Amino acid sequence: MNLAKYIFGFREEYFNKVSVEEKKKQYTAYNLLSLMLFILVIFSFLAGVIYGAIIFQQWIFAIITGLFLGGVSFILLLLVLFLNMTTDYNRLYDYMTDNSKIIEPYLDKDLTQLSDEELQVIAQEKKMLLREENQVPDPARFHISNIFTSIIKVTLILILSSIVANGFEFYIFRNKINDSLNIIRTNDKINELAQLQVADLKEHSNNYLVINAHWLLEMLNEKAEQPFLLIRSYSILLSLEIMQKALGNFKIVFDLFFSILFLTPLVLVKKSRKYAGGVFLKEVALSDITTSFMFFLLAKRKIQQVKKTIENEYNYSKLLKQKNE
Repeated sequence: MNLAKYIFGFREEYFNKVSVEEKKKQYTAYNLLSLMLFILVIFSFLAGVIYGAIIFQQWIFAIITGLFLGGVSFILLLLVLFLNMTTDYNRLYDYMTDNSKIIEPYLDKDLTQLSDEELQVIAQEKKMLLREENQVPDPARFHISNIFTSIIKVTLILILSSIVANGFEFYIFRNKINDSLNIIRTNDKINELAQLQVADLKEHSNNYLVINAHWLLEMLNEKAEQPFLLIRSYSILLSLEIMQKALGNFKIVFDLFFSILFLTPLVLVKKSRKYAGGVFLKEVALSDITTSFMFFLLAKRKIQQVKKTIENEYNYSKLLKQKNE
């Protein structure tokens, strides 16, 4: 199955000018990237279901939460991947950002008598010339803006990976978390404070302890109309705090694993020659340049035709006026 067709827009015409072996390599590379994207989205969906189960304690809302987080993850990952897909054929990249070198020879050329087919021939010839001129990728060029954009992209991915990691940690270590929550729930001191009223300690400087005890037991005591699903607490923040205390340094290892997992596609697209220096991005760039050039030729021809029509009508009106005089 060609997953890359649905994610990155693979089309057969992009590979008409390349060898079968090179085409196969590109299909494999982008299918692998698409598969990684789908796996990460599925992980995000499952983490969303876990969060929904903890927050709402109902499976229907848990699934809705999972779909929401999965959708956000898909859009964010796809956005970051596309922003990272910059071809190493730097001259093509320059033509895409500044096409003045291509259109300059045609600024003063008369195109009024040329048909659409003839204009297309001109555009395709330019495409073939650019393809011949760009056979070998150029070394990547550094710009200070790359640092800031990379920081933003990596930060977004790390935030997403942290959210997903916490969701899986909730599920994997739920028994340990529930044991810790049960210790809190059955703590004699907390239950003793919860029996008091805030008014009883009005003059006491630690009356906030009574409020906290009431809140803790309210979050930890199961309600008949809303039974617990995964974590025996109605507060996700309390559960998160307990999980961090229970796991200790091991949580850092788990978070790091998910960070590497989510950053892998980003690094591959940026550093692997199969992507930045591959045929697919080169042909996409050529296609975009050709399309832009073709629209310029059509627009330029139309402008010249309209201008010529106006000039002819103006000259005719002027001659008619002179004749009447």
